[in-house]
Amino acid sequence: MCIPKVSVIIPVYNTEKYVRQAVESIRRQTLKDIEIIIVNDGSTDGSMTILEELAAQDERIKLFSQENQGQSAARNFAIGKAKGKYIYFMDSDDFLEKDALQLCFEKAESNNLDFVLFDAEILNPQDTTAIDIIYKRTQIINEESVYTGDELFNLFIRKYLFTPSPCLNFIKTSFLKHINLSFYPGIIHEDQLFTCQLYLNANKVMCIAKPFFKRRFRSNSTMTNRFAWKNMHGYLTVTTGLLQYASKYPEHKKLIDLFLSQMLDAAVWQAHVLPLNQRIRLFFLCVKDYKKYVTNKTLLTLLLKSVVSGK
Repeated sequence: MCIPKVSVIIPVYNTEKYVRQAVESIRRQTLKDIEIIIVNDGSTDGSMTILEELAAQDERIKLFSQENQGQSAARNFAIGKAKGKYIYFMDSDDFLEKDALQLCFEKAESNNLDFVLFDAEILNPQDTTAIDIIYKRTQIINEESVYTGDELFNLFIRKYLFTPSPCLNFIKTSFLKHINLSFYPGIIHEDQLFTCQLYLNANKVMCIAKPFFKRRFRSNSTMTNRFAWKNMHGYLTVTTGLLQYASKYPEHKKLIDLFLSQMLDAAVWQAHVLPLNQRIRLFFLCVKDYKKYVTNKTLLTLLLKSVVSGK
């Protein structure tokens, strides 16, 4: 049986407006020896009809459908089906440059890498206020150098350039399975936990200084919806997961503490829009368990900003 060079994993949930372009950007890759594993995660729009049409046109597409269980469950299911030497996670509402997989494969193979990272750019900056999200990380590292994952993780955190999107990493399948890494199910912001552990476990990483990935910001997505308790629950779950990881691998504790002091402090600041009872609950939780990661200024913002602004 021929092993494909890359398994591209695409979870799909209600993206009928964009999913054809996303899948076509993978079908048209210059690297042809790939499998495309698509998991329809209980879509209620016309996504499945489009996917069935595309699957009938391309034998490389392996289409699965399940009841809605969330992106993590869809990705984990696909990882179990993947046969490629490398794995790439693609989002169903975005776009990938046609030579991305070819260039990543060649770089990973010639240098025996755990993963290759690259940059992204926003497809529709006029439609979002999130312009300050930074996807240009490779400008501060050497494209010809080999790094350990924790070296890069440390550098990106200190420069405020870390982004958790798995879509910016081209990963060796054997490495992913060796470290037994999967996505935490049932929460949002699960990418934070996955990508942090990806970096912390990697011994050989290189970059390609190109924005291969084109990210689309759209309404009703995780990144654009109003901050709610489910967001905070996700961040707290990530925090617990990383602290558990640090207890097993204390050599990474300082780096994880540094990351959490950024991630959790920013999340708690955003939580000032929550209802008062939830803000009070979060305040006491932070004081009790997470005070080292959340500043006094952020805690005051959590309790008082809505009052001061009249909301």
